[in-house]
Amino acid sequence: MKRKVSYFKIFLLGFGFFGISVLWSLYNADVPILLKNVYNLPYSASGWVMNIDNIFAITLIPLVGFWSDRIWTRIGRRMPFIVSTLPVGAILFALVPWIPLWFGSSTTSLVVFVSVLFLMNIALAISRSPIIALMPDLVPSEERSPANGIINFMGGFGSLLVYFVVGKISTTNRPLGFAIAGVSVLVATVILFLSINEARDSLDRKAPQSQHADLSLLRKMWTPRYRSLLLVCLAIFFWFIAYNAIETYYPTYMHYEGPAVKEVITRLGTSTPTNAADVAQLEKAQQASEATAKTHLGVFSLAFMLLAIPAGFIGKALGRKTTILIGLAGVIIMVLVMALGIASGAGLVLFLMGGLSWALVNINSLPVVLDMGDLEMVGALTGVYYFFSQAANIISPPLVGRIADLAGGTMSVMFPYAGIFFVLAAACMLFMNPNERPAASSDQTPAASATAV
Repeated sequence: MKRKVSYFKIFLLGFGFFGISVLWSLYNADVPILLKNVYNLPYSASGWVMNIDNIFAITLIPLVGFWSDRIWTRIGRRMPFIVSTLPVGAILFALVPWIPLWFGSSTTSLVVFVSVLFLMNIALAISRSPIIALMPDLVPSEERSPANGIINFMGGFGSLLVYFVVGKISTTNRPLGFAIAGVSVLVATVILFLSINEARDSLDRKAPQSQHADLSLLRKMWTPRYRSLLLVCLAIFFWFIAYNAIETYYPTYMHYEGPAVKEVITRLGTSTPTNAADVAQLEKAQQASEATAKTHLGVFSLAFMLLAIPAGFIGKALGRKTTILIGLAGVIIMVLVMALGIASGAGLVLFLMGGLSWALVNINSLPVVLDMGDLEMVGALTGVYYFFSQAANIISPPLVGRIADLAGGTMSVMFPYAGIFFVLAAACMLFMNPNERPAASSDQTPAASATAV
């Protein structure tokens, strides 16, 4: 008999994503400011510090995903990783703004600061894959898109809370802002532990016997049998390369090359005025353009959050492949219009359409990967998903930056750049077969035993 999905339990699971989103959104917004203002670190050095989480995302997260598939304890296979590391990451995060207050801006302070960030990233990386894997552990394949929509909605709500509330608190009182984020993660951990009983709720309550539930999956993906899984993962890689470029550099583009800024530069006849009044006029236009860019990205995020849950049900009704292709068509149109510069004044509408389209893509992407295997290798496939998506986040900023430098220093290249990679993603999705399950293990002989903890 098919088990009925408890959407209330999925909503409770979403609190885990809510807490993590609050923490990471504040981390990304405030830590670069601390590195610059307190330690006067150059942007290149702070960029490497901020890349710690991405490095762990392509190494530690897949490894833990594979590992969590291989065990079963009294509290389940995912929960041991979550309850042992998520609180540690929350506490370390809450300590971050206190380090400059305790040690000043000395070299010792910087070493302690980066060391705490390093340990915090390890703890959170260990917990991330098991948290993600809990959803498919509890939800059958046909319901995973709606469930993924719910937890992404909760994550989006956490990010918006930072933008509008916690982030403003942190601007004037960083220890309080960081403490609020840390407490939100601790509360989320308690909710997860009390509301989810893996021994009762998990669809698969045995350690895996599949030959695929280990690190060899990353190697096997490049063989013909795994063609569809590889195509899906390449699509994910390509569309995150495109998305990351827009998310990272759109405010920079608007600050230096936005229509209002160009108009002022044309009127002044130079992009580097020396007259105080002209400088003030240009700076005012740049600040206004940057604020407009952030408003556009805010609309994008809000549209994504609002369609997150419906996007899951759309994927269930139309099929995930079709839904993703529709979404990719939408974001391709968005970046194409921006590349051609034919939508002056329509930025809000474009980013609204882009956010809705991105929801159709992103909400259904993890379920497509999970459909390529069995319940017993959810952690392995989750790790593969994170490997490709986070690898894109590492590669894209320096790649598009280098292309912009070669193009004469114009960041407008990010629009055709994003368009090309979105088209490559669509091509991969067109040729994948959603009915193939190359990593399924139903034809495998069960192993005699599994790892115990």
